[in-house]
Amino acid sequence: MAKPSKLTFINGKPTLVPFDQVTRKDNDKAYNQARGMQQDEYLGFYHSTEWTHMRDAIRQRDLGLCQRCGMELNLIDHIVPSKDDWDDRLNPDNLQALCTECHRLKTKREWVKHNKGAERYMSINIVCGLPGSGKTTYVINRKAKHDLIYDYDALMQSLTGLPSHEKNFDVHDYIILFFEQMLRKLKSEQTFDNVWIIQTYPDERLDGLLSPYHHINHLLLDTDKQTCIDRLKQDKRFNQTLTKVFNEFENKNFENFKRIRE
Repeated sequence: MAKPSKLTFINGKPTLVPFDQVTRKDNDKAYNQARGMQQDEYLGFYHSTEWTHMRDAIRQRDLGLCQRCGMELNLIDHIVPSKDDWDDRLNPDNLQALCTECHRLKTKREWVKHNKGAERYMSINIVCGLPGSGKTTYVINRKAKHDLIYDYDALMQSLTGLPSHEKNFDVHDYIILFFEQMLRKLKSEQTFDNVWIIQTYPDERLDGLLSPYHHINHLLLDTDKQTCIDRLKQDKRFNQTLTKVFNEFENKNFENFKRIRE
């Protein structure tokens, strides 16, 4: 079966080429020539050994696939553009594999935000607490129209049909991949009014990843252990796996969290 084709410009002329052929337009060449004269350090970085090694590492980490659509990657992209945060240019958490089309769409959104002010003041709300403490209810009662909610337990239940707080470890890997991709995307975009991240335990990575770009609220649903157990038993959601969760919870550090009683 012949490969599908795409229309592109080569030497100023419209030409049909295989869809996966990488071509460079005349205006791209002119742009790079101007950028090379004006930004030697910027252009030199993308020809450096350190960038080549990092690019190869990200290609392997992302399995050679675009992290937005799942097609074959064409390039390694800075989530927060290097021109906006030069010091973060070699941070793996700020890099992602993209195909050409997804990169074009991302670049277009970045241009709109920089030039037309299409941006929100977005807060990140990390909501922790024991199973049965009321985390999901707390968020649902406070979410607004333009909010994003990440709830591990709800995703697990939706994807597997298992009872609440039970896990399928194969599906777990997919949920974590989604979570990591969501965090990368949140670094560079302010699409929502609020992002609600519902977890049992605090995740120390989140402050390092997101605090330079967004305001973070740390919230702990401080419901006592026995009340949580009684709620779970009443809803027939209590199981032996949760016994370990309750024990581990007591050793976690919630020093920076605002305690909330519902």
